[in-house]
Amino acid sequence: MNELYLILYGYIPYAVVIIFLVGIIYRMATWVSAKGLVGLYNANVCLYRDGWGSTTIEVLKRIFIFYTLPGRDKDQSLFIGSFLFHWGIWIALIGHLGIIIPGTYLEEWFGLTPSLHHVIALYVGGTAGTVALLGLLILTIRRITGRTVTVKVMNEYRVYIPLRMFSFLDDYFALAILLAIMIFGLYQTLGITPYNPAYVDVISKWMWSLVTLHPNVEPIMSYPILQVHALLAMIFIAYFPWSKMMHPFSFLFMPTIARPAIKVRVPKVR
Repeated sequence: MNELYLILYGYIPYAVVIIFLVGIIYRMATWVSAKGLVGLYNANVCLYRDGWGSTTIEVLKRIFIFYTLPGRDKDQSLFIGSFLFHWGIWIALIGHLGIIIPGTYLEEWFGLTPSLHHVIALYVGGTAGTVALLGLLILTIRRITGRTVTVKVMNEYRVYIPLRMFSFLDDYFALAILLAIMIFGLYQTLGITPYNPAYVDVISKWMWSLVTLHPNVEPIMSYPILQVHALLAMIFIAYFPWSKMMHPFSFLFMPTIARPAIKVRVPKVR
């Protein structure tokens, strides 16, 4: 049994990281070398906006405030769900960095006492996870309730298409595994940590042993909830580069940044 734990939580994490990094590099390389429109390699038509500065600001605005989603004839549930999910998950992921480093090092290097770390993990991490889960639930309900999507053609004609036509097995798989990861993560944050403050140290010892290349799985052998959460997270991380979830990286390779934008001249009306 110990050998199985060592394989699952001591050796496979390294394989997952390799798959993740190689997958991202491979996908980005295919975007750069793509001939024509391939996958997430989008074609954007911008009017005389060739500057790197203005285009980069535009991309950052889309990433962080999702300003193109709300508005008249737009999908409000998509905007609300995306905003809550992405901001919640970003904060939660940043909080995971504090779990990797053991409490003794956090206090020595950053002056973060165990009690303060516990409060941050409980309230900030718990709030961020709850917000992300709420956003993901909105996106999930939106996808499975038969909602229609409005597609504009030439800015004059509107076509209403059921969202289910854009939904495939990989979409539901991603939603299911993300929901499971968040539920198990929140259960640990809000259901275990408040009554067992040392639980964070248990996670840190295991994760730090992986970082230092001396895997030690003994700290987590008595915590099945953590084991399931970690296993689901590893499946998700390995799957990430090969899925639609690579879309954040696609912003870096839009033609409007990687190459000059397509100029469109509007003829003057006489």
